[in-house]
Amino acid sequence: MLFSNQPKDITDVVEDRSFRAFHTFMRTARAYQEAEVYDAAWQSYRRALERDGRDNGRSPKSAEDALTVLDDLAPYQLYSWMYRHLQRFKYNHPDWGLQPKAESEAARIVPELDRAAAESIKKGTLRLNPNIEYPDYYRLTDFHQHPGGVWTDDVDGLIYELGRRTTRPHEDDPNDFYRLTFTYLPKRKYPRVLDWGTGQGGMALTWLEGHPDSEVHAVDISAPCLKLLNKRAIERGITIHLSQQAIEKLDYPDNHFDLILFTFMLHEIPPNPTRGILAEVHRVLKPGGIFCGNEFLPREDSPFNYAMMLTTAWTNNEPFAPAFYKYPYTKVAKEMGFSKADIVWFDKIMAPVSKDPAVAPRTKYPIYMFEK
Repeated sequence: MLFSNQPKDITDVVEDRSFRAFHTFMRTARAYQEAEVYDAAWQSYRRALERDGRDNGRSPKSAEDALTVLDDLAPYQLYSWMYRHLQRFKYNHPDWGLQPKAESEAARIVPELDRAAAESIKKGTLRLNPNIEYPDYYRLTDFHQHPGGVWTDDVDGLIYELGRRTTRPHEDDPNDFYRLTFTYLPKRKYPRVLDWGTGQGGMALTWLEGHPDSEVHAVDISAPCLKLLNKRAIERGITIHLSQQAIEKLDYPDNHFDLILFTFMLHEIPPNPTRGILAEVHRVLKPGGIFCGNEFLPREDSPFNYAMMLTTAWTNNEPFAPAFYKYPYTKVAKEMGFSKADIVWFDKIMAPVSKDPAVAPRTKYPIYMFEK
């Protein structure tokens, strides 16, 4: 069941019928937007090209050209409106939005997160840095329209955890995405693993389900996210070594990890610090270690799809995604010292490419697989 009216733990929000109904609607609306509305925009785009006489050799050659056609089309306008405002409703609705809901129960939840954090700090499994300096690109951007970012409010980790239920609305279990990612890894043991930019910690928790013998570490710059992950690990009776750090300069030793995992991190990083960040990842990996994670990319052969991907970046507060789409990650990774820098296509979730022009071109999902 997607939502429950009985919290499993004191740090869960109480989800009454109205809250569950609202977010089930949000999830269904997102699925409709990503399927029917996207397809309607494609069909409307094709008809516009035919009407303008541009469908035979003079079609748009770039996303910018495609946007000049799309901007006047009602399905595209609806798609853009839905992408922007469904997310705003999800977070900010005064009665059932994630932020008001979490904040209304903060007096009960936050002390429990703090109590668990204090115990883990004493044990040495949680390291927080109250004097951490947040990079400007992180501090000044409300990624995904999460109000105030995921670091300014004590319940931000909980809001993030609740929010991911509708990030991929066609999935009943969002952790299946991680499990599928793991199947692309080389089949061998990974004694020490880092979840790089762990957020709400789903990847670290899911890795330990299938790899209980791994020593798992998780790093993030958000203290609220780490406190929530700390509590979730305690609930499950497992140990994850958590540390609040900026990924630009990690304090782990050289040659420390067998595997570094990430999920949708690269598109949140502007180009300028990326070389140094990849060099730091390379430093803390052992020789032969793997840096692996998933992302999304537009279809370079489809100005329409590229235009739609730019639209989602702009409407959902992903300001660095357009630059990410063009950044030469594999080339830069090799310059930073990786012996292999490959992209494996995530075909287990990607829609198959169709030669039928009536089928809308869909986004690509790459898995970055770099080896030291």
